[in-house]
Amino acid sequence: MIRRLIKIAFALILGVVIVAAGGLIYLRHCEWNPEQAAEYATENAEEKSVGMCALYVRKAINAGGIPLWRCGSAWRYNKVLTILNFREVAVNEERKVGDIVVFQPIGGRKHGHIAIWNGRQWVSDFKQRNFIVHSDYTIEGAQWAIFRREN
Repeated sequence: MIRRLIKIAFALILGVVIVAAGGLIYLRHCEWNPEQAAEYATENAEEKSVGMCALYVRKAINAGGIPLWRCGSAWRYNKVLTILNFREVAVNEERKVGDIVVFQPIGGRKHGHIAIWNGRQWVSDFKQRNFIVHSDYTIEGAQWAIFRREN
Protein backbone atom coordinates (compact mmCIF):
# COMPACT_ATOMS: atom_id res chain seq x y z
CA MET A 1 0.00 0.00 0.00
CA ILE A 2 2.75 2.45 0.94
CA ARG A 3 4.74 1.52 -2.16
CA ARG A 4 1.70 2.24 -4.30
CA LEU A 5 1.22 5.66 -2.66
CA ILE A 6 4.89 6.48 -3.22
CA LYS A 7 4.59 5.53 -6.91
CA ILE A 8 1.47 7.69 -7.28
CA ALA A 9 3.13 10.64 -5.51
CA PHE A 10 6.23 10.27 -7.70
CA ALA A 11 4.11 10.18 -10.87
CA LEU A 12 2.22 13.31 -9.78
CA ILE A 13 5.42 15.21 -8.98
CA LEU A 14 7.00 14.13 -12.26
CA GLY A 15 3.88 15.26 -14.13
CA VAL A 16 3.99 18.69 -12.49
CA VAL A 17 7.68 19.07 -13.34
CA ILE A 18 7.07 18.11 -16.98
CA VAL A 19 4.14 20.51 -17.32
CA ALA A 20 6.14 23.35 -15.69
CA ALA A 21 9.15 22.72 -17.94
CA GLY A 22 6.91 22.64 -21.00
CA GLY A 23 5.38 25.95 -19.94
CA LEU A 24 8.80 27.58 -19.58
CA ILE A 25 9.90 26.32 -22.98
CA TYR A 26 6.71 27.77 -24.47
CA LEU A 27 7.22 31.13 -22.74
CA ARG A 28 10.86 31.34 -23.84
CA HIS A 29 9.76 31.11 -27.47
CA CYS A 30 6.85 33.57 -27.43
CA GLU A 31 7.23 36.49 -29.80
CA TRP A 32 8.11 39.68 -27.91
CA ASN A 33 6.78 43.06 -29.09
CA PRO A 34 8.50 45.69 -26.91
CA GLU A 35 6.66 48.61 -28.53
CA GLN A 36 3.30 47.07 -27.72
CA ALA A 37 4.38 46.38 -24.12
CA ALA A 38 5.64 49.94 -23.62
CA GLU A 39 2.51 51.42 -25.20
CA TYR A 40 0.28 49.34 -22.92
CA ALA A 41 2.27 50.44 -19.85
CA THR A 42 2.04 54.10 -20.85
CA GLU A 43 -1.68 54.01 -21.64
CA ASN A 44 -2.55 52.21 -18.38
CA ALA A 45 -0.29 54.13 -16.00
CA GLU A 46 -1.86 55.90 -13.02
CA GLU A 47 -1.35 59.58 -12.20
CA LYS A 48 0.85 58.63 -9.24
CA SER A 49 2.18 55.41 -7.75
CA VAL A 50 -0.36 53.00 -6.29
CA GLY A 51 2.34 50.63 -5.03
CA MET A 52 1.69 47.96 -7.67
CA CYS A 53 4.58 48.30 -10.10
CA ALA A 54 5.02 44.52 -10.52
CA LEU A 55 1.36 44.02 -11.48
CA TYR A 56 1.36 46.88 -14.00
CA VAL A 57 4.64 45.86 -15.64
CA ARG A 58 3.55 42.19 -15.75
CA LYS A 59 0.40 43.25 -17.60
CA ALA A 60 2.56 45.25 -20.01
CA ILE A 61 4.77 42.19 -20.59
CA ASN A 62 1.58 40.19 -21.29
CA ALA A 63 0.47 42.85 -23.78
CA GLY A 64 3.90 42.54 -25.42
CA GLY A 65 3.23 38.89 -26.23
CA ILE A 66 4.52 36.93 -23.24
CA PRO A 67 1.68 35.36 -21.20
CA LEU A 68 3.50 35.76 -17.90
CA TRP A 69 2.11 34.49 -14.61
CA ARG A 70 2.02 36.39 -11.33
CA CYS A 71 5.54 36.53 -9.90
CA GLY A 72 4.94 38.44 -6.67
CA SER A 73 7.34 41.18 -5.65
CA ALA A 74 9.11 43.27 -8.27
CA TRP A 75 12.59 42.06 -7.29
CA ARG A 76 11.68 38.50 -8.33
CA TYR A 77 11.52 39.53 -12.01
CA ASN A 78 15.32 39.56 -12.05
CA LYS A 79 15.33 35.76 -12.40
CA VAL A 80 12.06 35.49 -14.33
CA LEU A 81 13.23 37.81 -17.12
CA THR A 82 16.48 35.86 -17.46
CA ILE A 83 14.51 32.61 -17.82
CA LEU A 84 12.41 34.29 -20.54
CA ASN A 85 15.48 35.10 -22.69
CA PHE A 86 15.91 38.68 -21.54
CA ARG A 87 19.57 39.56 -21.15
CA GLU A 88 21.09 42.06 -18.79
CA VAL A 89 22.37 45.14 -20.61
CA ALA A 90 25.23 47.39 -19.58
CA VAL A 91 24.39 50.49 -17.57
CA ASN A 92 25.95 52.76 -20.20
CA GLU A 93 24.18 51.08 -23.12
CA GLU A 94 21.57 53.21 -24.89
CA ARG A 95 18.02 52.42 -23.77
CA LYS A 96 15.62 50.73 -26.18
CA VAL A 97 11.84 50.65 -26.03
CA GLY A 98 10.80 47.68 -23.92
CA ASP A 99 13.86 47.63 -21.66
CA ILE A 100 12.89 46.63 -18.13
CA VAL A 101 14.68 47.75 -14.97
CA VAL A 102 14.46 45.70 -11.78
CA PHE A 103 15.55 47.16 -8.43
CA GLN A 104 16.37 44.79 -5.57
CA PRO A 105 14.97 45.40 -2.07
CA ILE A 106 16.83 47.94 0.08
CA GLY A 107 15.95 50.12 3.04
CA GLY A 108 12.19 50.36 3.39
CA ARG A 109 11.58 49.01 -0.11
CA LYS A 110 11.11 45.30 0.66
CA HIS A 111 9.45 44.51 -2.68
CA GLY A 112 11.96 46.33 -4.87
CA HIS A 113 10.75 48.14 -7.98
CA ILE A 114 10.24 47.41 -11.68
CA ALA A 115 9.60 49.68 -14.66
CA ILE A 116 9.63 49.57 -18.47
CA TRP A 117 11.19 52.12 -20.85
CA ASN A 118 8.74 53.58 -23.39
CA GLY A 119 11.32 55.54 -25.37
CA ARG A 120 10.78 58.77 -23.40
CA GLN A 121 10.47 57.73 -19.77
CA TRP A 122 10.31 54.83 -17.34
CA VAL A 123 6.79 53.59 -16.60
CA SER A 124 5.77 51.34 -13.72
CA ASP A 125 2.32 51.77 -12.20
CA PHE A 126 2.78 55.47 -13.02
CA LYS A 127 4.82 57.57 -15.45
CA GLN A 128 8.05 58.18 -13.62
CA ARG A 129 9.77 61.56 -13.74
CA ASN A 130 13.14 60.00 -12.95
CA PHE A 131 14.90 56.67 -13.19
CA ILE A 132 15.24 56.58 -9.39
CA VAL A 133 11.75 56.68 -7.83
CA HIS A 134 12.75 56.66 -4.17
CA SER A 135 15.78 57.92 -2.28
CA ASP A 136 16.33 54.41 -0.83
CA TYR A 137 17.63 53.42 -4.27
CA THR A 138 20.44 55.99 -3.99
CA ILE A 139 21.83 54.29 -0.87
CA GLU A 140 25.25 52.73 -1.33
CA GLY A 141 24.78 49.07 -2.14
CA ALA A 142 21.47 49.55 -3.97
CA GLN A 143 21.29 46.99 -6.77
CA TRP A 144 19.42 47.18 -10.03
CA ALA A 145 19.71 45.70 -13.50
CA ILE A 146 18.23 46.51 -16.92
CA PHE A 147 16.99 43.68 -19.11
CA ARG A 148 16.27 43.50 -22.84
CA ARG A 149 14.83 40.78 -25.04
CA GLU A 150 15.54 40.69 -28.73
CA ASN A 151 13.69 38.14 -30.84
